Amino acid sequence: MVKENRMTYTITDMSPEQFGAWVLPIVKGTLFESRERLAKLIAEGAECTALETEFREYFEGYCGLAFSLENDEEALLSILDTCDTFAPLRHRVAVVESKRKTSELGRELRRMGVRPYADPAPAIKVATLTDADFRHLMETFVNWPIFAARARVVKLLAERPSVAGASPLRTAFLAFFVCYLELEQFLEDYDYDGDDDLELRPEVDAELDCSIAEVEAGTPELIPIEEVAKKLGLKF
Repeated sequence: MVKENRMTYTITDMSPEQFGAWVLPIVKGTLFESRERLAKLIAEGAECTALETEFREYFEGYCGLAFSLENDEEALLSILDTCDTFAPLRHRVAVVESKRKTSELGRELRRMGVRPYADPAPAIKVATLTDADFRHLMETFVNWPIFAARARVVKLLAERPSVAGASPLRTAFLAFFVCYLELEQFLEDYDYDGDDDLELRPEVDAELDCSIAEVEAGTPELIPIEEVAKKLGLKF
């Protein structure tokens, strides 16, 4: 699938102030608010039904983070190749890529609540987990390293960018970005859709199935996924 309007600017060319302004909304997403609520529920020993409700918000927050990063992913990955300091992060990215079972298109469709046909089905269905296993999974998500990495970024953003300098903030954000990639790869083993209990109009479902089939069949004339979502009245 051909993507349009890919990022053409270079993040490393941004001034410290520009980079900080670009980063701020990314690390202020709803995922981080949901994580705090989920952590509180776990600490209080809340019932699994309450955890399930909050995990839906957590997953939606993850999808929002993914949407905010996907157009810049190639540029961020390219920065990791510019300096030997980033060698440990490059290694972690290589591990993620070696474990991936899904396609880029499949990951995008899944965030839209669509299960792609070409990608392998996730091995673990969240809805069938025992209460103990589900609670353990929630603890894993709450303690994912992305939240510690995000705290470092937020701390640097609170300083004056011209004083903190661009390099520490960029380094911290790249670590945050790699943690996101690791979370994305971990999630692909889990069959979960927060909208499973919501109905999709039959005509929309049929048109969406047709669009996905055309993409996976390699139809020459394709439209961006954003336009498909808009046409079908889906949030993107």
